[in-house]
Amino acid sequence: MTRTIIGALSLALLAVILLACAFPGLFTNYEPNAINFAEKFSQPNRIHLMGTDELGRDLFTRLLFGGRVTIGSSLVIAGGSTLIAAIWAAVSAYLGGIWDELMTRIVDILMIIPALLFALLLISILEPGMRSLVIALAIVRWPGYARILRGQVYSLLSAEYLVAAKALGAKPVHIIRRHIIPNITMLIITLFGLSFASGILSISSLSFLGFGVQLPHPEWGAMINAARPFLQTRPYLMIFPGLAIIVTVLLANLSLRLLEPS
Repeated sequence: MTRTIIGALSLALLAVILLACAFPGLFTNYEPNAINFAEKFSQPNRIHLMGTDELGRDLFTRLLFGGRVTIGSSLVIAGGSTLIAAIWAAVSAYLGGIWDELMTRIVDILMIIPALLFALLLISILEPGMRSLVIALAIVRWPGYARILRGQVYSLLSAEYLVAAKALGAKPVHIIRRHIIPNITMLIITLFGLSFASGILSISSLSFLGFGVQLPHPEWGAMINAARPFLQTRPYLMIFPGLAIIVTVLLANLSLRLLEPS
């Protein structure tokens, strides 16, 4: 019961963060890139809840708009990587034989390559930017998920309802779509949640290094990088984006407790 309560509360708080970042205009009247030198380096106060940066931009506003980029990109990465992995795993395990062997070897080769280095290579080829970052992270993540899902699909192939469906002449596409995918849905959701949480960390880390959103547009990792020169004098510029990352990732992981068997 406690685990369910923690999961439900975490999911509710995560939903609030998602709502605030998806519709920042409901929570702030400032523009994320609006410069006001008269109010630069304002400490957190009633007007500017999280203070302002070196250009007088409202930090709370930039945090919300930056979260829309970070969280939105992570959702795309999680959705794309888990979808590709689910289809790949289902087709590979169902076909079996030489096709399964070939598809498995492809996954093994992709998993040998260091994910971060492969992502940086793809970004350098596609040119730095958020679109390149999302594509690169989605590509490097799906092979690991495909291996996990393939094992689950294999355990389903001997089920009586699948044997019966084959005996009745059901086509492979029908069996995969109607019998295999629905029975690995919970695992797919779990992998989606894990990918979403880790995606936020990856996006923020690579943006911190300059491979994601380019200034002056806000993004949590990029905001932390921009605040480095002011760490000792204005630590709140780095603390608030860092807390946003930590809290969001923590809530995403705790929300997965709702999927654990009681």
